[in-house]
Amino acid sequence: MDNGGAERIREALGDLCEPLHDVFARAGASKMLKRPDDEDRDGTPDFSSPEYGWFRTHAVRAHAHFYLSRRSLDPWALAGNHKRNGELWLADGRFEIRILHGTANDIPKPGYNRARRAYYRNKPLGMTPLFGVQETFAGMERHRLLVLWHLDPKTGEPALRVVRPVGDAMTGRRVPVDVDFMLPPTAEELESMQFDPSDDDIYLNIPNEEEGNDFRAGGIPG
Repeated sequence: MDNGGAERIREALGDLCEPLHDVFARAGASKMLKRPDDEDRDGTPDFSSPEYGWFRTHAVRAHAHFYLSRRSLDPWALAGNHKRNGELWLADGRFEIRILHGTANDIPKPGYNRARRAYYRNKPLGMTPLFGVQETFAGMERHRLLVLWHLDPKTGEPALRVVRPVGDAMTGRRVPVDVDFMLPPTAEELESMQFDPSDDDIYLNIPNEEEGNDFRAGGIPG
C-alpha cells in the first residue's frame, strides 16, 4: 500500500476528529433515544427495543446532520442530499466521505445502485498501471472514504472507523479496503498515529444496512 496516500488521508481528516466525535456523542445523548427512567416517566416513547433499531439509526444521523450544519468545518462542508434517506456526506474538494452506520467489524454493502457501487471502486493506493508507471495519490481523480459510526450501547460513546474501499463486493460477502483505522477524538492523537504500509488485502464482512431502504441493520446497540 502507498503509505503517502494514507498520510494524506490522515492530514485531511485532522479537522474532523473533534467535530465528528462531538456531534455523534450529542446525537446519541438525545432524550428521544433513551429509555425513560423511573423518575422521568413523562410519556416519552420507549424506543429501546430491537424493533426500533432502524429508527434509532436514522434519528442519530438526523441529529448529527443538524449539529454539523451549525458548525464551521472549513475546509469541509456537508454534501449529498439529506432528504434522500438521511444521507450524511462531507467533502472538502479533494476527498468525499459517506458517513454510515456500522459495527466494529462490518461495512455496509453498496447494493445494486450504480452510483453507490462506483463510489466503492477507488483505485488502490500505489497501484501500478500499464507501462509500469506508478500512479500517485495526488494524481487520482477522486478520493472516496467511508466513516462508519457506532455508539456504545451502555455509555453512548461514539466509535468512528475510517475505511477506503477498493471494490464493491458484488460477487461475494466481503468488501476489500486498503485503508482501515479508528478515527481518534482529537487531531493531536491522529497526528501521533503510526501508519504502516501493507500490501496484504484487508476485507470487512458486510451486513445489510439502511442504504437502499433495507432497515434490517441494528440501531445504536448495533
